[in-house]
Amino acid sequence: MNTPLTRTARWLPLVLALGTVTTARSQNLAAADELRLTLSAQLTSEVVPNADATCPLKLVIEGAALTNLLGPVHDNASHCIRADGSADHGLFVLTGATLGGQPGGDDSEDSIAGQYVARIVPTKRSVIPATPGSSPGGYWLVYEEFCISKGTGKYVGIGNDCPTSTSPGHFFAARGSVDFDTGQVNIFGTALVHLTSE
Repeated sequence: MNTPLTRTARWLPLVLALGTVTTARSQNLAAADELRLTLSAQLTSEVVPNADATCPLKLVIEGAALTNLLGPVHDNASHCIRADGSADHGLFVLTGATLGGQPGGDDSEDSIAGQYVARIVPTKRSVIPATPGSSPGGYWLVYEEFCISKGTGKYVGIGNDCPTSTSPGHFFAARGSVDFDTGQVNIFGTALVHLTSE
């Protein structure tokens, strides 16, 4: 029997699928003056004692990442480690790759830079620092907030969305992990990059 109810039931999967696609598209759209940046980074880190009393322990980070805007990148970062497991004064630069010259190419003139704050969250494999100022150990989760401050090369038009004297900044969430025993760091995040008008 072909009733209105059975006709609706026949089309329901298609209607739901189209609604899901439309919703996903609208969530992924950026404004005309914005670009969506996605990042997946695999890095190595080293805790470095620092003579600066405002930052007695610094984590220096370097490695490779994959981004949708720059492709494969060289990632450099550093931040101050605090006794409560937080990190501040974080700075990072993602530098794109170019082929030519040596095998594997070289760093390009295209880069995106920013700032971050973070905290580490213990897991069952975390080693809590024995004394204030000593380094943590083991495997920790990383909860990070980052902002985009500038770009070079084809991204020179990126506006500063990090804090200033007149703005609190616009931060985006990132998540990851750090193993202080091996120095291995993994970070994953997404941000909207604001472009200034020419």
